Amino acid sequence: MSDVLPELIEPPANDLPIEAIEDVLRDHYGLSGQIFPIEGRQNPYFLVDNGHMRYLLKVAPAEGPVEEIEAEHALMRHILRSPDGPRVPEPVVTRDGGDTLVLPLGGEDRRIRLLTFLDGTAPPSGEKLPDQAVATFGAISAALAKSLMDFEHPVLQREPEGDLRKAGPQTVTLLSAVADQEIRDVIAKAMVTALRRIQPLGPSLRIAAAHQNINGETVVGEDTDGAWLPTGVTDFTGISNGWLVAGFANTCAYLLADRDGDPFALLPAIRAYHDIHPFTLSELEALWPLVVARTGILAAEAESRQTGLPDDPQAREDAEKRRVVLNAATSVAPAQVLAAILDATGMEKPLPEIGRLLPDTDPETFRLVDLSVTSPLLYGGNWTDADNDWKLLAHIARETSRASTRYGEYRLSKSSTDPEQEPESFALHIDACIPARMPAVAPFAGTLKAAGPRLVLVGRDLTLHVEGLECTLAEETELAAGDPLGVIAGTENSVGGLRLRFCLDPDLVPPLFCKPTEVGTWARLCPSPSALLGIDANAPAPKYPGQPARGWREYLFDAAGRSTLDLTGQAPLIGYGHPRLAAATYRQTILLNRAAGHPSESEEALRAQLTELAPEGLSHVFFVSGRAEALDLAFRLVRSHTNKRGIIGLPGLRTDRRDPDFFAVPSVGTATDMIHDLDDVAAVLAQGYGEAANLDEPLTELRQKAGLLIVDETGTGYGRLGHHTWGFSHRGLAPDIVFVDGPDGGAPSFLMTRPEIAANFPSDHHPPAICPVRAASAIAALDVIREEQMRENTREIGSHLKTRLESLAERFPAISAVSGSGLLLVIDLVDEAADLGERLRPGIVADIGTPRRLVLRPPLCFSRQSADGLVDRIEALLSQI
Repeated sequence: MSDVLPELIEPPANDLPIEAIEDVLRDHYGLSGQIFPIEGRQNPYFLVDNGHMRYLLKVAPAEGPVEEIEAEHALMRHILRSPDGPRVPEPVVTRDGGDTLVLPLGGEDRRIRLLTFLDGTAPPSGEKLPDQAVATFGAISAALAKSLMDFEHPVLQREPEGDLRKAGPQTVTLLSAVADQEIRDVIAKAMVTALRRIQPLGPSLRIAAAHQNINGETVVGEDTDGAWLPTGVTDFTGISNGWLVAGFANTCAYLLADRDGDPFALLPAIRAYHDIHPFTLSELEALWPLVVARTGILAAEAESRQTGLPDDPQAREDAEKRRVVLNAATSVAPAQVLAAILDATGMEKPLPEIGRLLPDTDPETFRLVDLSVTSPLLYGGNWTDADNDWKLLAHIARETSRASTRYGEYRLSKSSTDPEQEPESFALHIDACIPARMPAVAPFAGTLKAAGPRLVLVGRDLTLHVEGLECTLAEETELAAGDPLGVIAGTENSVGGLRLRFCLDPDLVPPLFCKPTEVGTWARLCPSPSALLGIDANAPAPKYPGQPARGWREYLFDAAGRSTLDLTGQAPLIGYGHPRLAAATYRQTILLNRAAGHPSESEEALRAQLTELAPEGLSHVFFVSGRAEALDLAFRLVRSHTNKRGIIGLPGLRTDRRDPDFFAVPSVGTATDMIHDLDDVAAVLAQGYGEAANLDEPLTELRQKAGLLIVDETGTGYGRLGHHTWGFSHRGLAPDIVFVDGPDGGAPSFLMTRPEIAANFPSDHHPPAICPVRAASAIAALDVIREEQMRENTREIGSHLKTRLESLAERFPAISAVSGSGLLLVIDLVDEAADLGERLRPGIVADIGTPRRLVLRPPLCFSRQSADGLVDRIEALLSQI
């Protein structure tokens, strides 16, 4: 019985007096301290607390079986000597060196022993164990079994209660008392199914000393970081020789009941056990059937108890709970659970020998089709066509009439633009194009279970599912390896299509795809069928599966096909992956892909387009490498033009200039004062679109002193604001110099100014020519913005998004303000919602560089569907605050 400390009570009047226990402790153990009787024991137990240690004093009839006590003490001492054993109590010897005492107490002879007490509590009732606690149960079970590997004692030969080697007879005995035939059938069916899987494995299961019943009643635990975790073992009556894995299966059955029958909730415990005391492959194969068998026994016990106590509500409730657990456990395919167990432990089940399905086909003639996220065959969104994968397969097969997709490939065609939805993108099958009428043979011995559109060949350890064969054989035909199976469907001289899948479970129709988080399980349950073609048709695993691998419109996709909505402003203005951009870049790359010391044709064409877009009067264009170079050039031009040095940066600018004559001011009022007080102000630097502020006064005084206005259009130009091409137009500003990021990713940044200001550029310096590929990219982006009416889209979708966000602000105080225009919107948040941007990740990323502020800068192709999905996600998160 466990030594978990129950409620302490005052001793009954007829119990052993505390004074007598004090005498025993003092005279025979040299101890003293506070003594508390413990309730709920058949024999008297006492807790002893001497201020430094706590002990448990057990009192039993003197004629009791002393051999059991000696065995328990031997077990404890052996476990304590083991360097990796779990925490257990330690027997305390008497002054005379004995393990027990026999003394007259309460009018009769009593056997007394003293153990150190393990502090802790039982699992909290009514609460499910967290994953960490589940894992710790596995670790404690493994540590105990490992510590007993070299323990030898006659006690190990006792028959353990609940020995799963006798699960069948135990269940039959228990069910004999159950009158409800339907319930009996459910339990009996579960038991028979489990035993059929266990029996062939029995001879290979290790016999070893193990605890057959580690559960919430045989351990103590402590609260750690708000979660109860088991910390030690206090009961040893369940230790005996038996199947090593069966002891752990009993623990798993306890955990399974705690998790309402979810077999996958056991994986942390299985992983933890295997890490400490590894199982063999046979033991892992037997583990889940043994858990089901134990669950069936517990259900039979509960039903038998209810039959004997028909009016007991607790017995009825226990029986109902056991039914729920058993039904849940048996609703999952055993092979699927085994695959999850193998994945959790890193074990592999070797496949049987597999022959070629098409022996007359030369494997060297097959061509593999890349349909992965990074495939060059996928462009311009062609993967959104439901038939695109087959079309590409057929196209590649034209040369040799033989082509195959790849197993284990994360298909871009199966990705989703819903960041909340994990795509089923991992291919568990192979599609192949093969000349029609080509003969196929059985790749291994088996029984033909289906011969229709989906042929199913069931072997001893593997099942083959084939679509695309004409087969005239009857169902239940027994085939040897190499026997004729059929021919590729289709007319002579045409190309047929095959779909191939393997599965370890003969009763399961394997899916075509699975989610990235389920790959470990499904890849073991449905291994690669590439051996059927005699080729390596397995896709390599992505090296960086969690990192962006492809962009399309406003989305990024990682190598597994999971999407991220990119609102950071880092996306190209026209969105990711536009085919016009790719074509222009490719064409220019094969013509001329580097600056040749003088402006290229594409550079001059871009300059002409930008001049047409330039604000009135700003007709001179300088190309620069980035924002820092643009600032350097702008400062040089204004200083040369005005013969003044000072430059004032208005609030809201992001700059780390280390210029002694540049002054970043905290407010517009400060800027006004500085312009008024200083005569040496060459220019004011402002954002094209930023915080609402009246700039009339400082700019009027600036003009009176012949100063210039520099506007930073980084992130705002080219129509992002919807109603204006430039941000400064939205603010009513008239700049002298404007510098802008390129209109597409990788395109050059540039600066626009009046010709008389540009004339101040030193005549002996010439701006370096820009890369013609970058210029061609920018031209293509400008063409797309115009032809696809992206500014109109910006106005429409930006207005819709802002309206919905303002509606949220009316309902949720967490949003203090919504501002902005077009597709540059700002959400200001209160402290309670300051982490909203982080909580949107990983599916949605935005600019969160300013505390309590979310800046949304999607590309101009932003769709209404994406806008609504974003608002719905924000609403869901705000509802949780």
